[in-house]
Amino acid sequence: MTELEDALVEAALREPDAFAELIRRHQDGLVNFLYRMTGNREDAEDLAQEAFLRAYRALPRFRIGSPFRPWLYKIASNLALNHFSARRATSPLVEEIVATSPMNSPEAMAELREVQAQLREAILELPESYRVILLLRHLNELSYEEIAAVLGVPIGTAKVRLHRARKMVQEKLQERLPDRGKHGSHELRDGAKPASAVS
Repeated sequence: MTELEDALVEAALREPDAFAELIRRHQDGLVNFLYRMTGNREDAEDLAQEAFLRAYRALPRFRIGSPFRPWLYKIASNLALNHFSARRATSPLVEEIVATSPMNSPEAMAELREVQAQLREAILELPESYRVILLLRHLNELSYEEIAAVLGVPIGTAKVRLHRARKMVQEKLQERLPDRGKHGSHELRDGAKPASAVS
């Protein structure tokens, strides 16, 4: 966590209004993360609000000097998983992953849209714990250390789970798009970023 966020946390412990700046710094990213988890904008906004509320209430137990973002995302991830336990999400994730095939023809664009649609469905079919780790890495671009902190597991375990999640998605894509290798490679790779963000 930056020195600024250290100062903001310390200020929020004394003055509730100071917590508003922490919300401002993390709100967009957290809502987008939860949107891709739930597939529903209203649910994402509600869960983000609840996550910030719980973070504020738990702030006296927060260890100053620890990274704030992984701690906040851990709270949000737990809320999202509880949300899934109560209500299974059925709407597709709005997730676009950079593909390596050329996009200079209508055929290539159509192929890319098809791959993205199948990728969304493949990610949606993952167990929630694997979906969380994929989104933390590829959407929110958290480091392995931050992901481990969010999930409460060793870094090695986080890497193994991410590898398994990518493999599961790749296998699902191969089942859905058996001929995709003829036109280029579409896969989740470390460092791959969403082609666009949902505001």
